[in-house]
Amino acid sequence: MTNDIAGPPAPAPADPQTGGMTIRVYTVNRHGTVIRERGTVNVLPSTEPLPFSSDFPPCDCPRCRKTRTANMDRSTDTDPVSVAAVSGSTTSPPDITAMRQTTALLLGPNGGTGEPPPIPADLDTLTATLHNHLEQLIPEVERQAGRLPEDSIPRHCALACVGEARRRLQAGPSPRYGGSAGHARRLARVLHALCGHYEATSRHTP
Repeated sequence: MTNDIAGPPAPAPADPQTGGMTIRVYTVNRHGTVIRERGTVNVLPSTEPLPFSSDFPPCDCPRCRKTRTANMDRSTDTDPVSVAAVSGSTTSPPDITAMRQTTALLLGPNGGTGEPPPIPADLDTLTATLHNHLEQLIPEVERQAGRLPEDSIPRHCALACVGEARRRLQAGPSPRYGGSAGHARRLARVLHALCGHYEATSRHTP
């Protein structure tokens, strides 16, 4: 009796001179039999420095890529005058210094790496300011990241942070996670990270 279930083909070794990774892409049916093979794919190491981020990159499947492209097209086709009229924003670049000063009120001068400062008395006003900063910075980072190559590491990390920032804006305070103070600090952390991605994509944007 023979076993007709084909196992996955072994990938070819990576070139020791260039490093990187070599994988073989194939499709299997529900029995584990290889029914289609796309061949060998060589993934070369990036020459760009890795950004400091704990966020996962966005999904790169065809459906998610199509959705992101459609969102970027809509943001590109939007009349800037209409956007300014609705949001009250101008065409001036984001004030990253002011945004970092706002986050420092909740995270401290080192972006949350040390002991956080006491919660300010005007927490509601500070939370509203964080919301405004994020609403201004999210489309800017998304626009700059969209101009980078699709295989760019800063692009993927910036878009992942954009997604996290949008989730933080939609979430509300939770008694389980520090209430209003915890919610404000989470907004401050993602704004602090987004400022870094804005600067990183500005350096890499052609």
